[in-house]
Amino acid sequence: MLRRKEKQFQQHQYVCLEELVPQKNFYRQLEAGLDLSFIHPLVAGYYASRGRPAIDPIVFFKLQLIMFFEDIRSERQLMNVVNLNLAHRWYLGYDLGETLPHHSSLSKIRTRYGVAIFERFFEHIVEQCCEAGLVWGEELYFDGTRVQANASMQKMRPRFYLQAKEHMRQMFGEDEPSSEQPVGANSLVERYGTYQETERSASRYHPLADYRVNQTDPDATPLRSYGDDKARCGYHLHYVIDGGKSRIILAALVTPATVTDNMPMLDLARWVRFRWKVHPRIAVGDTKYGTIANIAELEQEGIRAYLPMRDYADDTPFYPPEKFRYDAEHDIYICPQDQQLTRWTNKTEAQAVLYRADAAICNACSLKAQCTDSTSGKAIRRSWFQEELDRVKGYWETAAYAKAMRKRQVWVEPMFAEAKEWHHLRRFRLRRLQKVNSEALMTAAGQNLKRLLTQRKRGHRPWPEGEASTMDTAKHPTYAQELLAS
Repeated sequence: MLRRKEKQFQQHQYVCLEELVPQKNFYRQLEAGLDLSFIHPLVAGYYASRGRPAIDPIVFFKLQLIMFFEDIRSERQLMNVVNLNLAHRWYLGYDLGETLPHHSSLSKIRTRYGVAIFERFFEHIVEQCCEAGLVWGEELYFDGTRVQANASMQKMRPRFYLQAKEHMRQMFGEDEPSSEQPVGANSLVERYGTYQETERSASRYHPLADYRVNQTDPDATPLRSYGDDKARCGYHLHYVIDGGKSRIILAALVTPATVTDNMPMLDLARWVRFRWKVHPRIAVGDTKYGTIANIAELEQEGIRAYLPMRDYADDTPFYPPEKFRYDAEHDIYICPQDQQLTRWTNKTEAQAVLYRADAAICNACSLKAQCTDSTSGKAIRRSWFQEELDRVKGYWETAAYAKAMRKRQVWVEPMFAEAKEWHHLRRFRLRRLQKVNSEALMTAAGQNLKRLLTQRKRGHRPWPEGEASTMDTAKHPTYAQELLAS
């Protein structure tokens, strides 16, 4: 009973890896449920016809999926785990005696492919979800979340310092090959990556990112405080999620933190409608998305904008615009004292028409203190898209709008929680805008793939139900537990 077990290993023969992996293993189900043969023609242009044999591109993407499902953050750790796991070796097609790819090869392959290949991989998974009937297409839900960058605020430097340093490097011929692959001119990644240098050029407001840049990750910009009063560098991750029961992610985009949630909404909506050929009836978002531009565009396209707008009535002690009645026939406003506010001028920059009351009548009014403090008469702006805004405000009183708002809370936000809690998306492990987009696209593709496999009944239960229910999910955030939870 007290004998010590000695390690005595023998040289075994006739051992087959095919027999060592159980038939109900998850990776057997993944192999049967996901055909990756489309990858070879997709990446054929990135390889030469001669030279040293390359790592199979399918193996590279299988390794990315293993990293996702096993919640592994480091590629060095990934290869160590794959080297020990028989099911992983079987899934990759590497026998017990075969040498696995080096972890550094994965970084080189990812850099060679660029974000475009990861976009195509994500799209292929969504296509399979469409074929399986998991995409409804009647409702679109928009939301964004903050993700920390793999960079420290201590590495913030003046922007002119880095620009001067780059200029000196180019002047003296010390150019280094760039590790970033160019993105197409129509790419959303490129469009919003250059936003802070183009859209704000004529604006008076210039945030910190215009003057200081992170030396480690120049694309990362300071985030608002998380509640502990500590500023961090990071990005914004945007999701567009289908309103069907499967909650398929139809689009994923990472932008610098200076790009607010409402700015990519229209571009994402157009891309989703064109790419997946869906005709949504409603688009749902929170108050951040309720801008005049978003509401006007969606309503003109025949999509109901279920978007709340900020109420500015409490920002001023004077009468809100709702107190003034608009007479469309005579194009005038009527104040609470039955006085007219006539059309004054057209504000092209604000896309609004200014209406003003007669100054003499306004100054003699007994209710002026409650209406305005201007000596030139009460003024009201009417947006060029006021009809659309009034129509959207009418939605707020309907049961369908209330239902969509309740549904949004359990449709979009849990998807971000899933990515952060179970798939290490609280902080990106890669750097630069294109690479973090590649990382986010793989995470979104993995989330869709889990729902596709569940629909095909390919999931498995690796533990008995009693044992799994007693495990601490906060300490063991694995995909198998998520299947049990679902």
